[in-house]
Amino acid sequence: MRRLRRPLKALGIALGGALLLGLGLAAPAAADVSDFSYDSWHVEYRIGTDAEGRAIAEVTETLTARFPDTDQNRGLVRGLPIDYEGASTDPRDFTVTDEAGDPVPFEIEREDGFVAVLTGDDRYMHGVQTYVIGYTLSDVILARDDGAADEFYWDLTDFEHLQPIDAFTAEISFSEDLAEQLNGDARCYFGAPNSTAECAIERDGAVFRVSTPGLGAREGVTAAIGLHAGSVVQPPQRLPNFALDVLPYFVAGAALLVTASGAVAVASLRRRRRTARGTVIAQYDVPAQLPPLIAAPIAGVSAGPVPAEIVHLAIAGALRIEDGEPEQGLFGPKPAQPVLRVLDAQRAADPLDRQTMQSLFPSLEAGTAFELPKKSESFGKRMTALGSAGSAQALERGYFTKEHSPLARLLGLVGLGLLAVLAILVVFGIALRSSPTAFVCIVIGAVALVLAIVSAAKHRVYTTVGAEWREYLEGVRLFIRVAEADRIQMLQSYQGAERRQDGTVDVIHLYEKLLPYAMLFGMEKEWSRVLTVRYQEQQGYVPLWYPAVVAHGLGSLDSTLSSFTSSLSSSVSYTSSSSGGSSGGGFSGGGGGGGFSGGR
Repeated sequence: MRRLRRPLKALGIALGGALLLGLGLAAPAAADVSDFSYDSWHVEYRIGTDAEGRAIAEVTETLTARFPDTDQNRGLVRGLPIDYEGASTDPRDFTVTDEAGDPVPFEIEREDGFVAVLTGDDRYMHGVQTYVIGYTLSDVILARDDGAADEFYWDLTDFEHLQPIDAFTAEISFSEDLAEQLNGDARCYFGAPNSTAECAIERDGAVFRVSTPGLGAREGVTAAIGLHAGSVVQPPQRLPNFALDVLPYFVAGAALLVTASGAVAVASLRRRRRTARGTVIAQYDVPAQLPPLIAAPIAGVSAGPVPAEIVHLAIAGALRIEDGEPEQGLFGPKPAQPVLRVLDAQRAADPLDRQTMQSLFPSLEAGTAFELPKKSESFGKRMTALGSAGSAQALERGYFTKEHSPLARLLGLVGLGLLAVLAILVVFGIALRSSPTAFVCIVIGAVALVLAIVSAAKHRVYTTVGAEWREYLEGVRLFIRVAEADRIQMLQSYQGAERRQDGTVDVIHLYEKLLPYAMLFGMEKEWSRVLTVRYQEQQGYVPLWYPAVVAHGLGSLDSTLSSFTSSLSSSVSYTSSSSGGSSGGGFSGGGGGGGFSGGR
């Protein structure tokens, strides 16, 4: 398989000049260094083998350039790619002379996978100038992928030059040992990249000669000469290597399989610890020790528990929800923000209830009012802290614990060991090979690493008590979801009547107390409709926790409550945001050989 690499950075000056000219703009002198031509371009390759049997080429390029009479060019730039099919050609032993054999000053620069020969010094060159550039390359003969032959498959010119070449010739000769390996196949191609047009290639024993008509800008010549398979020793980078090409896949696959098994073991542990009795019985009340802040993590719901906690405190009589005064906006009155007012802070029975009251009000004295802010980062942070406090209390009160899965931990540690081995193989693979193995294994390894960490870490799982309360809350969810007839039947049953310690507690009060938990379970609208029916059955009833319900009309309780909870959720979850560009987040609207060349 051929790989043709195009130098971009090294041609920046020449291409920049061409762009300016194309736009009709005046370019500075340095940008016009590509404005010259080649009278001729002749290359000679002397190909043999070194002591190890690897291919080596002595190259001589004779470039005759015609520079303008103006002070524009100081010489030529000839760039050579360093890598060819995964192995370095190690360009070295550079020499530069003129047509008479006298030395020409030059510099060597190495950058971005290329070696560049910069001929000349600070003096400007005019008219016809000849540069004879000599250098040595290694491993220029490649074993074909199908194993049928070896090939010298080489770009004799670059395909990036912007100058026309009036005449191109090449001579490729092989040493005696390689001459015996020639299989008779030889082709020459010329033109733009990927052109299949063939040029003449003549053979005289072990010498091949190529000539073409003139070449235009960005046109080149490629020779392909076949040898018998195994004619030369390939560099280690091109030879099959089980340890670097195949073994990483086995190690990566094993790591992924082991760590995935560990993750399954973790999931099994968490699923197993969720179950207490294994049955869910409908429940119509929630104990005081399970306020919404702590019920949310136990029930495993994703909804924010703070709005439900505030409604819970209102229904308990600790505070009252009121409508605030509407504000006058440019296009009419704006919706009013809800106001919370302290009634009796002593009714906040659970420590989490009291913590909520203290986070809401500057004073717990009866009558203290607090209008929910529309945009307050400090208020949002306090409410977020309340949600975190509920999760922390669930752990502290013994509903959860942090444990390892012994099997998952073992598998995770084994996976980490395999990943350590994989990391070593990948490092060597990147350093010594150009195959995609290392990069594919990096992706697999990253996934396996995440799974290994999950497998080896402790996880939050239910205790026996926590699992029992989770099933209890599932029973509450079931009670809220079932038909009204089923709920009444349960309340009238012997067990239901026995649990109702205060005979004055009626269905309305029971249903009101379940509203915060219906909010947690995402059934707020359904439950508010049930409450509407109950309120309408009892004429003159005013919900003390939210008296404005009557003013808005009992029939619109669901929309009134939905509007309130929407405002509440927006307030408690508010966070300010900012972005910038300097800290991220900004935006704005073939063969081997070849290389590049141009003026200097």
